[in-house]
Amino acid sequence: MFYLLISFALSAAAPEAKTSQPRPETTPAPERKAGPKPICRTIIYTGSRLPQRECRTQEQWDRRADETGKWMDQDKN
Repeated sequence: MFYLLISFALSAAAPEAKTSQPRPETTPAPERKAGPKPICRTIIYTGSRLPQRECRTQEQWDRRADETGKWMDQDKN
């Protein structure tokens, strides 16, 4: 009988269970600006056994090729 009284007392003191409330509406994630897509290439440098992966935009790859060509032309003169 004692345990019955204590269980009633504890159940009366316990907070009421929350009813299921509708979830708040979530806002969609902001869209990223459409920028140039990166292009990834695997490059093996001389003297290294491990290839390295480099990701750049097409403009950056073109600029790198131009700089390398200019550097190579300087050595010929």
